[in-house]
Formats: sequence, structure tokens, C-alpha cells
Amino acid sequence: MLKLNSMSRRLFGGLAVGAAIAGTVVFGGAGVGQAATASLTLVYNCPFPLIGAQDMSVKIVAEDLPDSAVVGRPIPATKVTATATVPANATMGLSLVGAKTVEGTATSQTRIDNAGTPVDVVANLTVVKTNVPSSGTFDTVASGGTPPVTLANPGRTTITVGNFTTTLTPRRADGSTTGLGTFTVNCTLKPGQVTKLYEFTVAAA
Repeated sequence: MLKLNSMSRRLFGGLAVGAAIAGTVVFGGAGVGQAATASLTLVYNCPFPLIGAQDMSVKIVAEDLPDSAVVGRPIPATKVTATATVPANATMGLSLVGAKTVEGTATSQTRIDNAGTPVDVVANLTVVKTNVPSSGTFDTVASGGTPPVTLANPGRTTITVGNFTTTLTPRRADGSTTGLGTFTVNCTLKPGQVTKLYEFTVAAA
């Protein structure tokens, strides 16, 4: 049993649902206006030692992104939602250890290129409790946002999406944890993708 738990834990090392996050994932906020919504779907590579590396698709949606901003004036946090599609092989492994639901948290790396100056921002997300089917793929949803950020440079500013880390807890039908316990995993972006989510202008103070 200990051997199975250890192998299963490695198997689900790639179950970066939080992303399912995600998201993931995104920075945004207010400025002169904040009515914009941006969406981006990316593929992440997550380690599954028993079955090999698996790819996971994550759709990221950011709401209330800034139409514009002003140097020295904080840009408020934005709402972020990331939907990750869990691979069928991971579903099979979860079922093997008796998991009926999965839940957790995620943090996603996001970079703002403020007219040539990089500003790294972390998005904090919550992976809502999701039922695990007996087979096939299934979607998990993570939602949350980013802290306010003050930008220092006037000019064109872009928001790009980076890697993410998730901490997950699969549970049995009675709410108890499985042999996997709670585990944390890192997922990385597959190369060759367009990771720019949004672009806006920062005006001088």
C-alpha cells in the first residue's frame, strides 16, 4: 500500500489543476476605464513519472482589465478564472486511490512589461471542490485575483502569463483524504506559445 501511495503521488505530480491554473495567471485592474475582458488558452506540461509527462490545457479569463493607467496610481486587482482540463490518465489514477472529489489552491506567475521594465505579479487562486468521474477527462475551475500594482513608466505595457504551482487534496466520498494526502506540483508552459494576454498604455503622471 505504501508503494502504491508513493507511485500515485508521483503520478499526480502533474495534476496542476489549480490552474487550473491556471492561471494562472493574469494581472489586471483599473485605469481611465476598466471594462476590458481578455481570454487566453495555453498548454502546460506537467510531470507524471509513472505515465510520462502529460499536457494540460488551461483557459484563462481576466475581467475588468485597464483601458489605460497613470504612473504612480495603483491599478486595482482583477478577477481571474482559469479552467483546466484534467487528462484521462490522471482521472484513472484518482479513481484508483478512491478519490471522488479534488480541491485546493494555486499560484500563477504573471509578468507585466511596463515600457521595458518587468514587474512580476503572483495571482492567488482557489480550486473549487470538483467531482472526479470514474473515467475520461474533466474540468476544474480556479478563481481569484492579483494584488494592486503601481507602475512607474509611461508607455505601452503588456501582460503575459507564466507558469503555475498548485496544491491539491483529493478526497473520498466520506470526505477523508486518500493515500495521496495533500500534494504540491509545478507546471510549466509548453514552448512556442503566444503568452501575451493583454496590452494597454500607461500615461505620465
